[in-house]
Amino acid sequence: MSDGGFRRLKAADFKEGRWRNGLGVSWEVAEEPAAGLACGFRWRLATALISRDVPFSLYPEVDRVFTLIEGNGLTLDFGDRNVDVASRFVPVRFPGDRPLSCRLVDGPCRALNLFLARGHCDADVRVLRDHGQLATSGPVLSFALSGRPRIDELHLETGDAAIGQGPHGYDSRGAILYAALLTES
Repeated sequence: MSDGGFRRLKAADFKEGRWRNGLGVSWEVAEEPAAGLACGFRWRLATALISRDVPFSLYPEVDRVFTLIEGNGLTLDFGDRNVDVASRFVPVRFPGDRPLSCRLVDGPCRALNLFLARGHCDADVRVLRDHGQLATSGPVLSFALSGRPRIDELHLETGDAAIGQGPHGYDSRGAILYAALLTES
């Protein structure tokens, strides 16, 4: 379904798959394929279930924006430093080709991952709790983190996503909306 230039992507329709390293389960939300790139995409948005302490998959020449969306937190262990991800809805950016593992704090977690082909695509990632305008001429990926946010005239349910092009109004009062404004890099 499309409304106001955005196409709704329902959580029930996300494609289930395995992590690249085979150690976890993910659900592909959307991607822009790019056959000429080693990773096979310009950008990719997916959710993942992290049910145990586990190494993350390597994504050569890809930057990653990791956002905890459910659970009590985890620690990203890069070997030489740790990053505590204690709060939901706080994007953490890191190189996808850097080896790392995660340690769960207290039970399973779910994450939203935005993968960006380095040198081809970048993103300004925002977590919105207000209303306003997304001023961009490029693609916008959005994901309803909680509540029932609106982007243009399209209302999303928690866990649903939408993709559109160009500037858009949004209203996430009483809800939380993830928005990635994509650009060429």
